[in-house]
Amino acid sequence: MLISTLLVSHNNQKDLQLLLPSLKRALKDIPNEILLVDNCSTDSTVKFVQTNFPDIFITINSKQMGYGANQNQNISRARGKFILLMNPDMIVPDNLFNVMVRFMEKHKDAAIATCKICNEDGSCQYLNKREPAILDLCIRRFLPPRLKQILPSKLNDMFTERVNYYEMRDIGYDHVVNVPFVSGSFIFAKADTIKALNGFDERFFMYFEDVDLCRRVSCKDHCLYCPDVSVVHRWERASHKSLKWTLVFILSGLKYFHKWGFKFF
Repeated sequence: MLISTLLVSHNNQKDLQLLLPSLKRALKDIPNEILLVDNCSTDSTVKFVQTNFPDIFITINSKQMGYGANQNQNISRARGKFILLMNPDMIVPDNLFNVMVRFMEKHKDAAIATCKICNEDGSCQYLNKREPAILDLCIRRFLPPRLKQILPSKLNDMFTERVNYYEMRDIGYDHVVNVPFVSGSFIFAKADTIKALNGFDERFFMYFEDVDLCRRVSCKDHCLYCPDVSVVHRWERASHKSLKWTLVFILSGLKYFHKWGFKFF
């Protein structure tokens, strides 16, 4: 088994209708498995997958769990040499796995790799990040666009430069680079390394479990960015639109900084 693709779904039937056909095309002729944890969906997700993709192994939760806890169920069952942890709201190209496997075989010191993650119009989402500081998160998440418009230009420029640095735009997205924090929406990894770390820290219900994992991996190995292939991410940014998920984001952030030390700037 070469590739284990690991998915979590909560009412993601419409997303999976787009993702799974593209995954199947990309995995053609590759020894693989697709594992899905359904996190108490009520939109017929399970029926859809069982009917149309009966070879996908589904774990059906009896109670809702956090993202890391769900993916840990998948990780424990995965048999592939490499695992792909990804969000269901994506579409992948046919050459995805060929490119990523070659990349990992070339870069032996990498335990995690990500690729270029794009919007549906092809624009980059800039999800490679440096280790977060509280200032970066506040500017990026909580500074309203209207407030930015009335800020003094020098202050606005300073905030923009700070966010660009955090998102590694100063380095760019056109060449291989070491990334302190790759987005949990797409993590291609050596299965043995992730299993040795016991997967995600389940104290994070949602958010920051990915940066925590990258920091633990980076203690011994590298997290790299591969510019040679891109995926489409139909990103909804739930924490930007919902008070509930904003509060979850803040709580997870506090847990992260408590674990790794508070970094304000």
